[in-house]
Amino acid sequence: MRIGWAGIALGAVVACGDDARNTQLDAPRGDTSIGGGNWMTGTAVAQGAIQETAAVGVAGKIYVIGGFDDNEGIVARVQVYDTATSTWSDGPALPRAVHHANAATDGTTIYVLGALTGNNFIAIGDSYALDPATGTQWTTLAALPAGRERGAAVTGVIGGRVLVAGGFRNLAASGLVDIYDPSTNTWSLGTSLSDVRDHACGGVIGGELVFAGGRTVQTNSPRPDVWSYNPSTNMWITRNPMPTARGGMGCGVIGDKLYTTGGEGNPAVPSGVFPDVEAYSLIDDTWTELADMPSPKHGVGGAVWDGALYLCGGANMEGFGAIAATDVFRP
Repeated sequence: MRIGWAGIALGAVVACGDDARNTQLDAPRGDTSIGGGNWMTGTAVAQGAIQETAAVGVAGKIYVIGGFDDNEGIVARVQVYDTATSTWSDGPALPRAVHHANAATDGTTIYVLGALTGNNFIAIGDSYALDPATGTQWTTLAALPAGRERGAAVTGVIGGRVLVAGGFRNLAASGLVDIYDPSTNTWSLGTSLSDVRDHACGGVIGGELVFAGGRTVQTNSPRPDVWSYNPSTNMWITRNPMPTARGGMGCGVIGDKLYTTGGEGNPAVPSGVFPDVEAYSLIDDTWTELADMPSPKHGVGGAVWDGALYLCGGANMEGFGAIAATDVFRP
C-alpha cells in the first residue's frame, strides 16, 4: 500500500515456527493443480476475503488468525483449514480484533505475541496461547515489554523459546528482538537486527532463525537483506541477499529451505504485487529463483504442513484488495 492517509503500509506477517514437515503427500482432496503442478488451488476461505493475517500449521490444520476483511474491518476470528479434507471450520476467536499478528507454534501450542490493531495501526503487546488439542479459548500470557510492542514481525521457535524479530510500531520499522520463554511466562531481550525492518519473511532452519527481506514502512522501500540468528551466540550473521527485494511476502520452511512468495510494492505491474517465488538454503547460503506464482498476492501468513506451503486469503492488489483464495505450493 502506498503511503497516504496515515503513512501506513500493509503487508504480510509470517509466522514460521519449527512446525514444518517435509513428507510429500498427494494433493489434499478438493485441491486442483495449477501452474505446472507446483501450485494447487484449495478451498477458498469460508468466511470470505481476508488479508494481513498470521497463520500456523498444527496437527494437519492451518490456523488463520485475525486480519482485515474485504470491507477493511478488523476481525478477531480464527479460521481453521483441514489439509486432509480441504474444509474450513471456526476456531476459538482471539480476545480482541487484530491484524499483522506475530504468531508461531512449537508444533503443539499456538502463540500470538503482539500485533497491530485499529485502522491507525496501533502496536500492542497483547500475547496469547492456545493448545488446539485441549483448549477452547486463548490463554493470556505476559505481554511484550512496554515500549517494545509491535506487529508485522518475523517469528520462530528455537529450543522451546519464541523469537520475535523486527516489526512495525509507532509508524516506523523496528530492529528489536524479543524472546518469550513459555516455561516461565517471561520475556528477555535478544540482540537487535543491524537495521530496522517490517513486513519481512522468515523461519527456522537448522536451529537458526532466518530473516529475509522486508521494508522500512513504505511499500516502495523493499530491502533484499538476509540475516540469520544463532541463539547459542546471540548474534545475527549477514547472509546472501534475496534476488528480488520484497516486503509483505508469504513464506514457510519446507525441509531445509525457506520458500518466499509474492509481496507488494512492485512498480513493474499495475497491481503492485510481486509474482516471484524464491528459495533460500542456509546450508550453502544460496538463493534459487523458481517459477512465478500463477496468482500473485501479498498480505497473507504462510503456514507449512506435510511438505506444502498454505497461503489462505491475502490481497491481489497493493494495499487493500482482500481475496478468499487458498493457494498451496509444493516444491
